[in-house]
Formats: sequence, C-alpha cells, structure tokens
Amino acid sequence: MISQLLANDFRNLEPLDWWPGRGSHLLLGGNGAGKTSLLEAIYVVATTRSFRAAQINDCVRHGSASFRVHAEVDTDHRSSLEVSWAEGTRERSLNGKVSPLAEHLAALPVVAWTSAEAEVLIGAPKARRRFLDRGIVGGRPAALEVLGRYREALRQKRQLLLQEGAGIEIWNELLASLAAEVIRLRHEYVERLRETLLAVLEESGLPFPPVDLRYRPSPASGLEGAEAIALSLETVAERERRRQMPLLGPHRDELEILWGGHDIRRVASAGERKSLSLMLLAAHGRTLEGMGRSPVYLLDDADAELAPPTHASVWKVFEGNGTRQLFASSNRPQVWLTLKVGKIWEMEKGKLSLLS
Repeated sequence: MISQLLANDFRNLEPLDWWPGRGSHLLLGGNGAGKTSLLEAIYVVATTRSFRAAQINDCVRHGSASFRVHAEVDTDHRSSLEVSWAEGTRERSLNGKVSPLAEHLAALPVVAWTSAEAEVLIGAPKARRRFLDRGIVGGRPAALEVLGRYREALRQKRQLLLQEGAGIEIWNELLASLAAEVIRLRHEYVERLRETLLAVLEESGLPFPPVDLRYRPSPASGLEGAEAIALSLETVAERERRRQMPLLGPHRDELEILWGGHDIRRVASAGERKSLSLMLLAAHGRTLEGMGRSPVYLLDDADAELAPPTHASVWKVFEGNGTRQLFASSNRPQVWLTLKVGKIWEMEKGKLSLLS
C-alpha cells in the first residue's frame, strides 16, 4: 500500500504531501477539482505512464517545466518509488536508483478503472489484448520481457514484409517460440480470471445472465506449442508476402466476453456493460491477489451513471473487508451516504482536505 504520496507541479494539484493509510478513501469534488489528477499521480508513480494522456509530459502543471511524484510503499518490505519529468526526459527510480521497468512495476501493483475501460468490452480487440497483458504483467512483472521481445520480433518481420518478405523464415522461427510463451501466459491468466469473475459476480448479487470469457489465440493451434505455431506461420507465409503484413500471432488474439451466450456488445445495455466492466476489473484485482500481489485500486468516477442499488453492489465487491487500499473519486456525495467508506476527502482547486 501507499504510506506517503508526494507530488509537485503535477497537473492542477497543489504541492501534495499525503499520508492516506490503509482502507478505502473517497475523493469528493466538482469537475476540475483535481480528483482524477490525484488518482493519475498514483498511477504514474506506480506504472511510469498516465491513464489519460499518451504523452506523460502532458501531466506537467500549466506554466511549469517539470513534475515529480514520489511514493513510499509498504508491502512485505518498504520501497520508495519516484517518477519525474524534466527537460524533455522521463526518469524513474526505485529506492533511489534507476531500475529495470519490471522491478519498478513489481513494487506497487495498481488496478485502475477509468472511462477508457469501457473499450475492453465494446472496443477493438487491441483493447482486450492490452487488458490481458496488464493482467499478465500485474501478476508476473518479469513477463514484460517476453512481451517486449515478441513485439520487437514482430516489428522486424513487418519491416521485411514491406520489403517483399525475403528472410522472414528466420523471424518466424523466433516468433513461434515467443508466441507460444505469450499465448500460454494469456491462456493461464484468462483461466484464473474466469474463475475469479464468477465468484465476484456471485458476491455482488447483480442480476446478470451467465457471463463467460473465452480466449481465442492466433493461430487457433497456439496452445499446442511452438511447433504448431511455426507450421501455421509457414502455411500463411506466401499470403503474408502478398499482403505485406503479419496475419497470424498473438497480436491478433481475441478475448470473447459473452453475456448470456451472446457477444456483450450486441445485447447488454450501457449500464449493464459498465457494471460488468467494473466487475471484470474487480476480478482482475482479485486474480492478482491470488497470485500473491496486493494491488492498490483506483476508481475514477465509477459511480457515474449507475443507479444507487447497482453502485452499492459494485462498491461492496471492491471495498470488501476494508483491508484493501482503495481510492475512489466522485462528484455525487449523495450516493455514498449509506455506504461503508474508510475516509472521505474533499478536493477543491487541487487542494486535498479531510472531511471525515
């Protein structure tokens, strides 16, 4: 958990020195008050990336040239994380030293819900692949290496295909080995996630039809291992040369999300999709917990557009027994009056103060 959070020149936040403590924290305030910026600061220091900006330099406060976010983290040992931006460069440190990204990510697992999470249910397959890979890396940060190696080998193959594809056989051999590992990791994660999601949905009491997750690897024989993948790549090699693009591999995987046996995009209402996306995120967090990782949960305006009974069911799942560290933002204080919340904070003009 985060024991201390320091932020300077980050978005619209006033200089921050915050000791939040364990349990649930509700951030109340109007639009533009700084609630999302505070959640984003936590996400940035944990992951080195923003959840709402493609370029991290967008997090610099208007009129400033740099920002700095620092977190003291207590897990089974104490760690210090820092991410900063200055003079056009992003820097990160773990315990005062530059460390491999996988080690930085391992220090503070984080699970975040923002409006962008809707893309996991209704967006392009790329959004679901990103969701799967967040799950893999969240549970096993070292998996970042194999994902990176696969992407680099795929990039090299794409370049060759644009140059008529001479020599792609060498890259296919490497890609088959890497793809087999990526597919194995994604399959294992989906199997864990499916089981956890069923438990979360039962706990919530939400009146959903049967929900199922189905992992569709590319190629379909991917779970049979590297040799089967290599054979599939050999089969499509000529077609790839003609089309000048890779046609098989984990970059074309799909995660099917079924709602009563049908694609959720075609049958569920907007409110049902939002509720399910929150339950999917809760299951993601519980899956990490089951792998020995204890994430910090960030919920940005997750209550918006949810009926009070639905919101209460969702909150019950996330809040649990009150031992998780959970940060939620809202501009609707009335929907929280009957819910169990550890501490309530007010954000106004980028400044944080304790209400109760």
